[in-house]
Amino acid sequence: MSTARAPDWLRRLAACPPADGEVPPGFERLLDERYCLFFGPNRIFTNVYPFRLDDVEGALEEIRMAARERGVTRLDWWIGPDAEPPDLAARLRALGLQEDPPTAAMALRAEPPAGGDRVEARPVATIDELRVAAEVAHHAFGDRAERLHAVLENLDDEWSNREGRESRTFLAFLDGEPVGAASSVYLVSPVVLLVSGSVLESARGQGAYRALVRARWDDAVARGTPVLLVFAGPMSRPILKRVGFGPLFELRILGDEV
Repeated sequence: MSTARAPDWLRRLAACPPADGEVPPGFERLLDERYCLFFGPNRIFTNVYPFRLDDVEGALEEIRMAARERGVTRLDWWIGPDAEPPDLAARLRALGLQEDPPTAAMALRAEPPAGGDRVEARPVATIDELRVAAEVAHHAFGDRAERLHAVLENLDDEWSNREGRESRTFLAFLDGEPVGAASSVYLVSPVVLLVSGSVLESARGQGAYRALVRARWDDAVARGTPVLLVFAGPMSRPILKRVGFGPLFELRILGDEV
């Protein structure tokens, strides 16, 4: 899908997914005409979506203060192509932020292929499987131990409130062994946001990642929301393109230790 053929509403939503719709339980959104600040559960992540910042230094300090008040120690700035000023990323780098590898907003609006013959992907069925999914993602991404600890601390609450949550976790199995994990976030109809897709290094190339995409597509279709949106880094972008995702635009992501 080229940028020219992508609907305007999808491009706008991809530039700031949390701006519309209800805020899921455990999340917090601060939204004004200049930016959207989105806090995740347990403050594991906090994203900043700038719209128009006339005073970059003032907005940065204001956002840092809001983060500190909530015990947040890191902010990720997601800068889309329409953010102003046009040199925002360069100005933030000059103020000490560190830029991550390039990221692309991509979307899928047609049925993707299935995974490999030896692979099964499905939603987690028990709290033990939810725990396994967290551990698989931790090892696949090489995350810090404290991040896994924060996720595991929240599992009982996540599982007991799963019927009301706006997300769903999936596991991929290779010959019956869990090797991959991923999640869907149901932010705004008719779009499902794909996050945290990961496969253990020892199992890559066997179709587990494709199976996780297909399982979440089938889930989205069953919900009546047959559009998948993903923010892809350099590693995942090639396989997403092969299964049918098309680019919407490039994003600049900068991290800020507050």
